[in-house]
Amino acid sequence: MSSGMALAVSRDREWIIRNAKGRKFVFESAEEAFEELHEYGEGAVVLTREVYRGMFRTKPVTDWQEVPPPVADPDVPGVGEGRPADGGTDL
Repeated sequence: MSSGMALAVSRDREWIIRNAKGRKFVFESAEEAFEELHEYGEGAVVLTREVYRGMFRTKPVTDWQEVPPPVADPDVPGVGEGRPADGGTDL
């Protein structure tokens, strides 16, 4: 049995916004990405992928996948609130 130091590897998600020109912007969470999405213009989308994070390396487990915007849930405060998906205004 080895008595060396074990390397910690954790499973995590990465979140980005890709604008219409293909530029990618990194975010810490889905909530943060969706809060900022309207600032990146028409055609911008939120993408996520699963990764393994080690001490010096991040390895993708899945390819980037588009994430649909959250749907408002009247029973859960804060879920889906904010700017409407169609870019209009709330009246």
